[in-house]
Amino acid sequence: MPRHPACSAATRRAALAGLFLAALAAGACRRNDTVPAGRAEPTPSPAAGDLPPGRPPVGDAPPAAEGAAAAVTGTLSLSPELRGRESKAAAIYLIARGAQSGQIVAVRREAAGTLPRPFRISGADAMVAGTAFAGPLDVTARLSRSGDAMPGPGDVEGTVKGVAVGATGVAVVLDTVRQ
Repeated sequence: MPRHPACSAATRRAALAGLFLAALAAGACRRNDTVPAGRAEPTPSPAAGDLPPGRPPVGDAPPAAEGAAAAVTGTLSLSPELRGRESKAAAIYLIARGAQSGQIVAVRREAAGTLPRPFRISGADAMVAGTAFAGPLDVTARLSRSGDAMPGPGDVEGTVKGVAVGATGVAVVLDTVRQ
């Protein structure tokens, strides 16, 4: 069969490469339901009810309802000597640390506003999923002037030490100005 004069070797190679890639793509798109020898079947994700207590939900599962025992609630207030400082704050950070370890267990950032105001911090505010929200805890509230998570000069703080998980009516008074 005679070749057309316009078909060069480069054109033929490009056409063959295109056909090869099309065949390769078509083969990759086919579904393969078999598991190769030596590989285990993937395990299905557990249902929300099958998870151990305190474990965050898997995938798109809605979070389990948290009971009152899984949180610390109370009121944030500003020391009378420091009135007016809340208007200069950009954010309020609520931090729960392990009383013995000092490690941060949970953090909550809220928009600054007027004080006194109620607060709630729980395992849902954990910085790392799966962190146990267990006490006793040291609960610190900080009015951040910059809005930054790192404390800075002029921020106002207050801490309550040795708080049990499930405690209600915890009064955190912001009474210390960071230098």
